[in-house]
Amino acid sequence: MKSLASRILASAVLAAIAWLILAGASAPRPATLEPDKLIILSTSDVKGKTGPCG
Repeated sequence: MKSLASRILASAVLAAIAWLILAGASAPRPATLEPDKLIILSTSDVKGKTGPCG
């Protein structure tokens, strides 16, 4: 059977880890959107061909 002190210590450690994870998740990040750039996602048409249509 665990002692009360070890249970409190384990709870405190888990709370500290959770706090660090949440604090890191809410840190401000620079905007990654660049609306003036074109990103090509695919070079094939609907049928999977890469040649010109027609």
